[in-house]
Amino acid sequence: MLNKDMDDHELTIDEAIAKAVDNFNAARFGDAEGLCNAILAAMPDNIDAVNMLGVIAQKVNRHDMAVKRFLTAIEIDDKRGMLHFNLAISLYQIGQQNSAVESLKTAMEIEPNNRQFKNFFKEIKQNPTPTQSTKTADNGAEQILQSAIAAHTSGDLDAAIKFYNMVLAIDKKNTSALCNMAVALQQQKKLDKAVATYKKALAIKPDLVEAHSNLGNALVELGRVEEGAVSYKQAISINPAFASAHNNLGKVRLDQNRLNDAVLCYQKAIELKPTMAEAHCNLGTVYNKQGVFDSAVSSFKKAISIKPDYPEAYSGLGDVLQEQGKYEQAVASYNKALDFKPDYTSAHSNMIFCIDMFSDIATDLFQTERERFNRLHAEPLRKFWPTFNNSVDSNKVLRIGYVNADFKHHSASHIFGPVLLNHDRDKFAIYCYAGNSVEDDMTEQYKKIATNWVSTVNMDDATLAAQIHRDKIDVLVDTAGHTKGNRLMVFARKPAPIQITAWGYPHGTAMAAMDYLFADPIFIPADERHKYREQIIDLSCVIHLNPYTDYPDVTEPPVLQNGYITFGAFNRLEKYNSEVYSLWAELLLLLPEAKLLIKSLKLESEERKKDIEDYFNKCGIDKNRLIIMGRTSHQEHLRLHNNLDIMLDPFPHNGGMTTLESVRMGVPVLTCEKLTRCPTSASILHVMGMDEWRAEYKADYLEKGVAFAKDIQKLKTLREQMRRRFDESVLGNGKLYAGEIEAIYRKLWQKWLKNRH
Repeated sequence: MLNKDMDDHELTIDEAIAKAVDNFNAARFGDAEGLCNAILAAMPDNIDAVNMLGVIAQKVNRHDMAVKRFLTAIEIDDKRGMLHFNLAISLYQIGQQNSAVESLKTAMEIEPNNRQFKNFFKEIKQNPTPTQSTKTADNGAEQILQSAIAAHTSGDLDAAIKFYNMVLAIDKKNTSALCNMAVALQQQKKLDKAVATYKKALAIKPDLVEAHSNLGNALVELGRVEEGAVSYKQAISINPAFASAHNNLGKVRLDQNRLNDAVLCYQKAIELKPTMAEAHCNLGTVYNKQGVFDSAVSSFKKAISIKPDYPEAYSGLGDVLQEQGKYEQAVASYNKALDFKPDYTSAHSNMIFCIDMFSDIATDLFQTERERFNRLHAEPLRKFWPTFNNSVDSNKVLRIGYVNADFKHHSASHIFGPVLLNHDRDKFAIYCYAGNSVEDDMTEQYKKIATNWVSTVNMDDATLAAQIHRDKIDVLVDTAGHTKGNRLMVFARKPAPIQITAWGYPHGTAMAAMDYLFADPIFIPADERHKYREQIIDLSCVIHLNPYTDYPDVTEPPVLQNGYITFGAFNRLEKYNSEVYSLWAELLLLLPEAKLLIKSLKLESEERKKDIEDYFNKCGIDKNRLIIMGRTSHQEHLRLHNNLDIMLDPFPHNGGMTTLESVRMGVPVLTCEKLTRCPTSASILHVMGMDEWRAEYKADYLEKGVAFAKDIQKLKTLREQMRRRFDESVLGNGKLYAGEIEAIYRKLWQKWLKNRH
């Protein structure tokens, strides 16, 4: 039996040969070659496989390689006339006419009545050197099509398209030429032309299942996602067993966040083709988003068992291990992905994000990995840094570009949004480079205020960088850092004279191309600043809250009704760790009547709920003192603050958006500043005049937690004051905050003008 990943079962040698022939006839030369090599690994003297490798080499104009293949085949069996004939063709093409004639004579001795051999012998005598007409035979459509396929396979897309057009000039209804040309156009990123060409083929022959699927791919790449889904469905209606179409439809549903539909698509693809590693990997991604972590791990591991060198599966496995708090295992998995794909920048960013979750890592150590990222990925792009011909008027309308994948309802958007929505549009032109495929009413707000809106979905880094440079952006702002969906490799090409990383991620990029990092004096302490490559610019507070959300009214502290304190923990689950849980358990032991409400998206998973309950139980806390909740609507999430008396901040990663929402809802936040890397909550509390809620270490955290829990009047007074304080401060006043940012942009622009030479 022949073990081959690309099919659903182990193939016999005969089955593998037949499949190789099918692939060859369909011009899938790479697949055919792979099968032949697998056959020869199992049976080195298989003459059919050797011969086919020679013919494939001929098709891609590698006649030197073809000669070697045919000579090897003849050594195995020199009594086959076709082998000598094939050898003669390649010898002739590389200019060895005499040898070609001798091979043809041998072929004719073996098969004296073969007219094909005789005709070629006559042609060699008449044309001592090969001509274009020899290569394309009689210039008929089929012969030209073979030349097109050969050029296409060798990677010469321009030549292939010319040949396909020659075929269509002879036979305008040749669907093979149309479909292949559409593929070539798609490879050249001429997507609109590719779509039109696929549609021409399908108008002639509507049942071309692969054309429907490929059309879907092109439409999705253009951002016309739902149209792409229609094409995938059409392919499936023609051939319900077409596993790739089910898989591709799953990717659309995943992008649309229709997770249950995506699961069904991937499961169907796997049912049809159990060895489709990509479908297993994609299914793992969905399970991870759903919080079904054990199933996600199993799916990624299945993909890796099928395809051991699959970097995307290792990266996905790293993501789910990170979600489970298994940070060291996650880093190992990301490193494995980078072993197989050294330029896999998103996996490297994910690994950096994961390293930052370690509770015991110093700033200089986590900066080391950023510096490696810069060295491996960003520095090689320095050669693409352009010169700038921006207008050099110091008081002109500045062009500010924002690069983000979350121009929608998202925590990141709620933080950077006020700056965009409150810009002085007489003095600043706003360019949004949007990577989100899903849009909502928040997206529409951004579109309304944008001077220019560019969808960057499926736009590669070089193209986006070129677009930004053409737009003559003066200040380009990254709002993602090393979080998912970042476009750091665009910034690495330095398309704008001033580049800033802000709001999206606290720890900087360590990229030479990134000039500035927004922070504040508490967020990045003075004694840590020498470890950052970017120049740090201080704001009044590093983050701000979008004021456009409809916030519920603040109620009295629930302790007045309940008779006991209710603590809350509303951050992302991956910010929590055993050290945090242990400290919270100590606090609950010191306040025997108190309860803790833990809410996080990933707590829809029963296994995660049980893990938390079991951990607290080992610490002596009964599960009845825990309230564990998963996803809710944003409005319900905000209303749940009225069930809390005090919000507990985790470490080493503390709250950002969670802290902003909490204090605006009248719930004070207790933070452990000295154990927190980049203490965002401490910055917010300082602006609010609530420095007493900034504990230094664990003992202080416990002492303050108990004291605040017992001072009901303080909690009541704070509850009454906090929203007014918030809205009057830079945290809640969008115009005030945007004005501060605009003044910084102008100052940086004037500095660049002064130093530009």
